Amino acid sequence: MMENAAATASADTDADRLVEVGERIERVLEQGDPARPVARDEARDLLRLVTDLYGAGLERLLAIADETGALDDALLSRLAADPLVGSLLLVHGLHPDSVEQRVARALDELRPQLERHEVGVEADASQGGTVLLRVTGAGGCASTSEALVGSIRAAVEDAAPDAVVKVETARAAAETFISLDSLMPGLTKKPVRA
Repeated sequence: MMENAAATASADTDADRLVEVGERIERVLEQGDPARPVARDEARDLLRLVTDLYGAGLERLLAIADETGALDDALLSRLAADPLVGSLLLVHGLHPDSVEQRVARALDELRPQLERHEVGVEADASQGGTVLLRVTGAGGCASTSEALVGSIRAAVEDAAPDAVVKVETARAAAETFISLDSLMPGLTKKPVRA
């Protein structure tokens, strides 16, 4: 049990480090030397070549593991679930799970929270790399609704960073109408005829 917690903490640290490295690479490429735009373009090309090389290596590693029988569904699922390895599989188009599967899993993890707030979510992943989320029942307090919709969007974007996420919201109609007369009797009086 303790080993799993340590492995999870290590994977989270690795994933955080990967994000940090990616951001640093982006800053270096964007800053560059304005007097030498060719150098910046060459740096981008070099990075692309290195990324392609490592992607090909990762693909070959998976093929060798599969050829030897070591790559079964359990191992592939574990690799895909690892934050660092899973993100590398996504970058190189090697992730075993489709966008639809990853989005469905993210929404399943949110299900208790959604049910507690009586919110429904339908996801439609198109072939064009877009996920349309239809959120219904997000009524109540506006700030809570916005936060909940934001959480849904963030969870889906984390699960499918290779997709464009769009959100449509529809507030549920009030189930019960309470008239002003019932809340404040006597406020509205019937006119007296003379």
